Amino acid sequence: MILNSISVSPVFTIRQFHTAFRYEWDNGFSYMGESHDFWEAVYVKAGEVQVTEGANIYSLKEGELILHAPMEFHNIRSEEGASSRVLILSFSTEGELPDKLTRGVFRLSETEREDYEGVFELVYRLFQRRDEDPYAGTECAGRLTAFLIGVGRGGEAERPLVRSRSAQEYRRVVNAMTARVYENIALEDIAAAENISVSYLKLLFKMYSGTSPKLYWSRLRCNEAVKLLQQGVSPTEIADRMNFSSPNYFSTFFKRMTGISPRDYPQNA
Repeated sequence: MILNSISVSPVFTIRQFHTAFRYEWDNGFSYMGESHDFWEAVYVKAGEVQVTEGANIYSLKEGELILHAPMEFHNIRSEEGASSRVLILSFSTEGELPDKLTRGVFRLSETEREDYEGVFELVYRLFQRRDEDPYAGTECAGRLTAFLIGVGRGGEAERPLVRSRSAQEYRRVVNAMTARVYENIALEDIAAAENISVSYLKLLFKMYSGTSPKLYWSRLRCNEAVKLLQQGVSPTEIADRMNFSSPNYFSTFFKRMTGISPRDYPQNA
């Protein structure tokens, strides 16, 4: 029997692993919020944590996983009164992961938990023994790819949002900031628009982002500028669109935030 050949065009390919961290945190531990241009998978092996992702605050329990997309601000902290063990992998891809993987928290089956923990251990050993096996990186990438496809094809992500009053106020403020990211405004303007004090605004961000509202606002605007650069928009036009006082000030701001000038920033970063 003669079969026709089938061409395979990968939707996404894992190109690089950046970190593999195994954490054990005491109750109340909080990690400073961050954003970066690669993916991050956060898996709770034991205990319970709260995760801030953009405007949303999630509660993750043992056996649950969340994926942070590139440039998505996120923060993690242990729940009060409980210690936790967390396995975190970060990696870069060529191509896009299924959109479904960025919509909330996945409650993994026993098989999926074993798969993720197995992939994590492989990648962790890859960082410990860089040159022993020339095929180790390919195996890690293949195993993680299969895991992500399996999760993406499985059940829908859950959205176990923390719904305390303060969490809802934080969500409202972040959404307001995001909506006004092209404006050159002060924290006092944001607080006044949301009918809260600047001191309470600072408290909300300390509680849920692990950083100051001023730094969060700067990162939000910088991330938007990065997206525009990757779309081919010139630094001069970005400065105008985002209401910076001048192209030179935008360049200074961008270099302070990223370590590189906007003209030198790679469009495919």
